[in-house]
Amino acid sequence: MSNSKKLLIAALAVIFLAGATPALADLDGVWEGYGNGSCYTPNNTLIYPWQIWNGSLESWLFTGQWQDLDGSSGDFYGSITCFFTPEPPTYTFAGCEGTWTWIDPSGLEPIELGSFWMTFNVDLDTCWGEWWPYSGAEGGTMWGWRIGD
Repeated sequence: MSNSKKLLIAALAVIFLAGATPALADLDGVWEGYGNGSCYTPNNTLIYPWQIWNGSLESWLFTGQWQDLDGSSGDFYGSITCFFTPEPPTYTFAGCEGTWTWIDPSGLEPIELGSFWMTFNVDLDTCWGEWWPYSGAEGGTMWGWRIGD
């Protein structure tokens, strides 16, 4: 790749980051929500990832914990990968991609079991998304809202 193309890509990245910074600051805070769907762990335990979840979004990173009503739990970690405004312009959205884990009670070690995508509505402080297990099972959905800074 030529130096001029590299310079153009770097300049576009700076412009994107500068433009996205105010929208990202609007997302920072504490979030919570609910989800549905189920899957099996490697030891055949049925879990309900994202049934109840809470997390924080700060500086492009979305991290938190989930638990289900049966006592299973895990973590999630993701990062904002894009901002978009549909036509006609109504609201601004941010997309977050990440992974989620399950904490195996026998070893108390988190095991990465799948991926997720969350869409944040910057203007309404709401979010919704989908999660998938690596096993290829169906997965589920989740939704939530910002509860504080």
